[in-house]
Amino acid sequence: MRPSDIFENEKEFFKLILDTMTTGIFVADEHLIVRFINLAYAEYLGVPRESIVGRPITDFIPDSRTSQVTSSGMSEMGEVRTLKNSEGERVIVVNRFPFKYEGKVLGMLSSTVFGSREEYDAVAARIAYLDKQITRYAKRIKSALAPRYSLQSIIGDGKVCREFRNTLIDYARTDLPVLLTGATGTGKELAANAIHCESSRRDGPFVGINCASVPKDLLESELFGYASGAFSGAHKDGKIGLIELADNGTLFLDEIGDTPVATQVKLLRVLEEKTLYRVGSTQPRNVNFRLITATNLDFNKLIAEGIFREDLYYRISVLVLRTPGLHERKEDIPLLVRHILERMGKPAVRVDKSAMEILTSYSWPGNVRELRNIIARALGICKNNCIGINLLPQELINSCAAQGETQGIGEKPSDLHSSLAESELRLIMRILREERWNVSRSAGKLGITRTSLYEKFKKYGISREYAFKENVP
Repeated sequence: MRPSDIFENEKEFFKLILDTMTTGIFVADEHLIVRFINLAYAEYLGVPRESIVGRPITDFIPDSRTSQVTSSGMSEMGEVRTLKNSEGERVIVVNRFPFKYEGKVLGMLSSTVFGSREEYDAVAARIAYLDKQITRYAKRIKSALAPRYSLQSIIGDGKVCREFRNTLIDYARTDLPVLLTGATGTGKELAANAIHCESSRRDGPFVGINCASVPKDLLESELFGYASGAFSGAHKDGKIGLIELADNGTLFLDEIGDTPVATQVKLLRVLEEKTLYRVGSTQPRNVNFRLITATNLDFNKLIAEGIFREDLYYRISVLVLRTPGLHERKEDIPLLVRHILERMGKPAVRVDKSAMEILTSYSWPGNVRELRNIIARALGICKNNCIGINLLPQELINSCAAQGETQGIGEKPSDLHSSLAESELRLIMRILREERWNVSRSAGKLGITRTSLYEKFKKYGISREYAFKENVP
């Protein structure tokens, strides 16, 4: 036969193709007689092909499962077996398939997946490596989409804190949108995390974003993702958005009042239809998430000014939870201080009585965040394991003193006011003595001006002569 005729002879053509393959193949009929075997499988057996065709496969593979496959009509996949020939043993992995005609099994086909144990071991090792990589990346993704806080992160035993926690738990048990309101630093992000942890979606992802921290022209693509080539500079494979990442979990939009109106329209559609479109795509994607939002802005003002859509506001504010300011739960401050010290790795440090009195009397406009910063500052300059009034910012002490002075015209100063004044006097006298009555250095160490220090002299009647009187602090 001429080479050019091979394509005209179907039998010879397919024989050529099968012999070209490195995968071993043989076909046996229902009586286990080999009807065809390619060169690769004959090489595995170590017998010339002409000696195999027309004979039972069991003459060459005594424990062959050919009869089980033809009798059961069921395929067998991925069996590891050992073939022996004159050159030794060879480990192969085989798949077996029965073939039928008009419902009757006529025979079976056996094909090798791997031609040697080395090939099998190499692929198995590669699969094991990839499996470890996938597991590692899955853990990273799960960690990145896991909540940072829980209900136990809300520190406080006072009435206000207990009522807040109870309401949070009640809201968490629903799947309704929650709007968190409250001043900056009151723990809205912490509350959002806690709601997720107490909800039925606790095993799903928790995805949060601060809408005010993302440039407005990028926020939409961050939330909704984008298709390949959606805009100049877009990744060639596109990008999944945060809303899709939050599927079957919780999406937290902090500072939602800073969201552009155009993005608000798309977000409203997602909430109503439970589908989204990536930027530059016409393919809808189903999403299922619980929405939690937060703001410290006045929505009535935003709506009146046309900055925020009224229909979206009603959609996100089904449940409203206000995070209380620290001035509303001052009884929790000692517990919070202890918790902050432990988190900063300083459990042995204590706050003395006078300093704690100031901390529990201050109005805390910056809330827990400000308290944390004050404690961190004190630890930075603390030379022993005690935080006293001398380690607190002077403006904080002055603020507490001013509060005491304005408690009531003509009324007797409170015990706290007296305590503050006494503590301040002791601090001034100690610094003056340390600096040998150098007014400039003393004022600098106290964090006030020379003029302010002279005013303190006048207020407390401080003089060098006064310092040598008996019982002077």
